Amino acid sequence: MKLCRRDMNINSDKSRKKNCTMSSPMNQSGSPGMLRRSTMNQQGSPIMLRHSMSGNSGLNNLAHSSSFSRRINEQDGMGNNAGARSGGNTAAYRASLVSHYAEDLDRRRRAERAVEEKLTDGMPSDNLKIDSVELFARDNAREHRTDRYEAVLDSGREIGSPSTMAMSRSMTNMASMPSMDYRSSSSPSTAVLRRGQPFFMAVRMKDRSFDPRRDVLRAVFTFGPNPQVTKGSKVVLPFRMNQREFTRAPQKWDMRIHQHEGFNIAFQIHIPANALVGLWRVNIETTTTTPGARVDEFRCKDDIYILFNPFCREDSVYLDDEELRREYVMNDTGKVFVGTHHRPKGRRWIYGQFTDVALPAAQLLLGQSGLNPTERGNPIQVVRAIASIINANEGFGLLEGKWEGSFEDGVCPWVWTGSSKIFEHYLRNGSKPVKYGQCWVFAAVATSIFRALGIPSRPVTNFVSARDTNHTLSVDKYFDVFGDEMKGGPDGDNQDAIWNFHAWTEVWMSRPDLQTGCNGWQAVDPTPPPQYRQNNTGADPKSRGPLAVEAFRRGPSSVESVRRGEIGFAFDTPYLFAEVNAEVTHFQEDETSHWGFRKIPVNNYQVGRMILTKRPGADDDVSDADVEDITCLYKTFDHVSRYQRQSDGCFSAHFNQGLSSPYLERRDRDRDMIPYPGTSSVRRLSAVDIARKPWYDESRHPVDSGNTAADRMSAMSAARSVDRAQPMFDSRTPNDDVHFDLVEQEKISWGQPFNLQVLIQNRSQEMRTITTYLCANSVYYTGVTARRLGRVDRQFVLQPGNRETIQLRVSWDEYRDRVVDYGHVKIYAMATVQETKQSWSTEDDFQLEKPKLDIQVRGNPQIGQDCFATFSFMNPVPVTLTECEFTFEGTGLVRAQTVKYRDVKPGEMISFVQKFLPRFTGERKLVATFNSRELGDIVGSRPIHVRE
Repeated sequence: MKLCRRDMNINSDKSRKKNCTMSSPMNQSGSPGMLRRSTMNQQGSPIMLRHSMSGNSGLNNLAHSSSFSRRINEQDGMGNNAGARSGGNTAAYRASLVSHYAEDLDRRRRAERAVEEKLTDGMPSDNLKIDSVELFARDNAREHRTDRYEAVLDSGREIGSPSTMAMSRSMTNMASMPSMDYRSSSSPSTAVLRRGQPFFMAVRMKDRSFDPRRDVLRAVFTFGPNPQVTKGSKVVLPFRMNQREFTRAPQKWDMRIHQHEGFNIAFQIHIPANALVGLWRVNIETTTTTPGARVDEFRCKDDIYILFNPFCREDSVYLDDEELRREYVMNDTGKVFVGTHHRPKGRRWIYGQFTDVALPAAQLLLGQSGLNPTERGNPIQVVRAIASIINANEGFGLLEGKWEGSFEDGVCPWVWTGSSKIFEHYLRNGSKPVKYGQCWVFAAVATSIFRALGIPSRPVTNFVSARDTNHTLSVDKYFDVFGDEMKGGPDGDNQDAIWNFHAWTEVWMSRPDLQTGCNGWQAVDPTPPPQYRQNNTGADPKSRGPLAVEAFRRGPSSVESVRRGEIGFAFDTPYLFAEVNAEVTHFQEDETSHWGFRKIPVNNYQVGRMILTKRPGADDDVSDADVEDITCLYKTFDHVSRYQRQSDGCFSAHFNQGLSSPYLERRDRDRDMIPYPGTSSVRRLSAVDIARKPWYDESRHPVDSGNTAADRMSAMSAARSVDRAQPMFDSRTPNDDVHFDLVEQEKISWGQPFNLQVLIQNRSQEMRTITTYLCANSVYYTGVTARRLGRVDRQFVLQPGNRETIQLRVSWDEYRDRVVDYGHVKIYAMATVQETKQSWSTEDDFQLEKPKLDIQVRGNPQIGQDCFATFSFMNPVPVTLTECEFTFEGTGLVRAQTVKYRDVKPGEMISFVQKFLPRFTGERKLVATFNSRELGDIVGSRPIHVRE
C-alpha cells in the first residue's frame, strides 16, 4: 500500500483519515483518532470515558521498523539467509515478543475503533478535533544528544520531497524554534529524550483553531500499565495561552507555549531530572469549558523514550567531564580485558547502544525484571534490576552462562563480536535466553544496556579473582599427600575458586543512600554466582521468577567502600571485597595434624593482582596502549607498579605510551589526591602516577613486601564485619633457609612446547632434604581443571649454598588435545624440607598465545558505496583446521554476520574478502573473529572512517 504524506498546511478530509497510513507522529497509522468513553454525570447527562491502554504497546515501534522487520524475515540468528537452510522458519517465527506485542496491539486497536464508532454514532461533539501531533524526533534528539540512536535516524527519507518542503515552510515563522528538518518516511522516527531537559512538540487542529474561551487542551504522559498521578507515572499538563515561560520547579513537569499560528500550536515540555526512565505514551485531551463536558483523547501512535541524563547536573548519574562522557556514554565500541595477569589482552567489543534493538531490549528486560515502574527513575534500582535479569537460568533472563563443555546448541562466547546480535536473538525468539555467555560477555552486554539508558558505564576486569562462596574472605585449596588438588576439599563441599580473570561492570552515579564519599563508580556483577550454577541445575523454572533469587543480584557496590574495607553498606559489598582481597590458603594432608591437614604459606600469589579497563580517549587496535590500571580505586597498596616493571614489555609499553594522555596529564596536575567529579571523595595515585613521579623511592616500597599496613587495615576492617572470616594476612616472618622460586613463563605461542622451572637454593649452613612437586594442568579461565598436562616429583639432598632446578617440559603433542577454550594453563608447585619442616607452595597461570586476525580495508569507505575488507592470518599449528567460520560486525558498517569458510591447512596463510555497505558516516570500528574446531578465538579489529 502506498504511504500517504501529510504536512501541517494540508487539511485532511474523512476519506484520507480512513485510508491513509501515517508514517510519522504527524500521521497516525492505525490510530483510533478521537477515542471517547461515556457515563452519566450528576444531572444525568453523558460524559465520555477514555479507554485504557496497556503500557506494552510501545514495543510496536520496533516491530514497524522496516529495517528490523526485514532482518527478522530474511536472516537467521547469525545473519545468514533463513530461506537457504533447514529450519529457516525460525527467522519467520512470529511468536517473538516484539511481533507478539505488535499483533496484539493491532488487535486491540481494531477493537477500540469498533467501540469508538459505536459510541460516537449520533453523538456530535463541539470539542476541538486533533488532526496530528509532531514530536520533532530528530530535532529534539540533537538538543538531547540522542541523535545517534537508530530509532531517531531514518535512512528511508527522501531528501527534497514535496512533503518535506511543505512541512519546512509550515514552521518557518516560528522564529525561535531550532533549525529543524521535517521529512516524510515509511520508517517513522521515534523520539528519544533525556530527562532534565525540555523538548518541543506541536499539535495541529482539524477543523478550527484553538479558542481559549471555549476549549480546554491537555498533554497527558503515561508510564507503565497502571499510570497514576500520585506515583509520578502519569502527568497531566494543561495548555494555557498566556504561559510563555516555565513556572514550575525544575523537578516538576512543565509546559510553556512556543507559538500559536492558525491551526498549529507548538509548545515546549520540560522533563524533570527525576522522571521515570523508559517508554512513555503521549496523549492529547480536548474538552470544553462547559462543566461536565465530555473529554476526547487523541493517542499518538509512537511512544517516546526518556533516558537518564549524564549531561544534566540535577540528574543522579551526572558526570562532570566531557571526555569521560564521550567515553562512558557515547562511545559505542570499547575493550574488555581478558587473559592472565602476566599478559592481559584487550578484546574489542561493539556495544551498539544506539542500534534499533538496544532500547527495546533494555525496556523489555526491565519489564521482566519485576521492578516496579515507579522505581524506574532511581538508577540504583534500575541497575540492580538489570544485573539480575542479564544472566539467565532455566529459561529466564537475557543470556545463559556456560563455562565448560560443548556449545553446539548455541553460540560459543568467544564468537560474539558485540551486543546487538544478542539483543536481536532475545527479541525475536520470544525473550528466550540467548546461548551462551561468560563473565566478560555479561559485563560487555551490561555496559551496552546501561549506556543505552544513559548511565555512564564501563567493563572492568580483575586478574586473579576470588570467588569466595562461603563468606570467609579466604579461598581455600586442599592437596593430598602427593600434591594433587582435592576438588571440593576434604568434605567435597568446598566450592571456593580463583578465576584467572573476572569481569564486571562499573556504573557512575550518586549514592544518597550511603555515607559521604561513596558517590562515583559503583560495581555491578551480572555474572551468576557459581553456587547457583552448581546447585540449581534442573530446578523448577518457576522458582527463578522476577527478582526471586537474591543471589542473582550483585551490586551496585560503592568502589570507594571496597577500597576502605567498609563492607557493611549496600549492596553486596562483602562479595566484591572478597573478589579483590580474599586470602589464598593452601592446605596439605598431614598425618601429624590433629585435623588431618596443615597450612602451607602461599608464595606471591595474591588475589586482585591487577584491575584494568579501557582508558578514556585512547584507542589502540594494534596492541593495548589504551589500557588503564584502576587497581588503586579498589585497593590501597602502593607496590602495584611492580607488576608492570617485571613484565616482558607488554605493560611497560602500554603505560609508557599512555604518559602523554590528556587524561593522565590532568590527573598529574591534581597531584596526589584526586577528587571524583561531582563528589567529595578522593582517590590515591595510580600505578602510572607512581611510576612517573621523580620523588618515588623504590626502596620505600619493597617489591616483595606483601600487603602494606593500609592493606591490612582495610582487610581487618572488612573481616570484623564477617563472622567466619579467617585471620587476615599473617605478618609473622618464618625462619626459612631454603629459597624457592617458580620462574615466570615467557610468551608461548599456540603449537610451541613450553618449559616450567622451579629454582631452589639452600641458604643454610647445613644440608637439606627436599621433596618437590611440579604440575601443569589445562584449566578453564574460571580455574576449573580440565586435564593434566604433566607432572614431575623429586626428592633430593641439597648441600649448603647449592642450587637446584626442577623442570617440566610439555610438548605440542602432549597438550594439543587437552587444552580447552582460551588456552589457559595452571601451574602448581609445592615443596617441603625434611629437617626444618619448612613448607612452600605457589600457583600461577599463563595463556598460550594465538595469532592476531589482520583486517585491511580497500579504498575509501563511503556511504552507499561497496567496500571490501580482507581478513587474514596464518595457521600456527601443524594440523588442518576444520569447520572454519568468520564472524564480523561494525556499527554503521555491517550488522553481525557469520560466514562459513573452507578447511585451512597447517601453516597456511589464509585471506578472506567480505563486501559491506556503510550506512553512517564518521569513525567506525570493524571487529571480526575466526573460529574452527581445532583453533578458535582469533580476533582482530580495524578503525574505518566513512565519508558521505
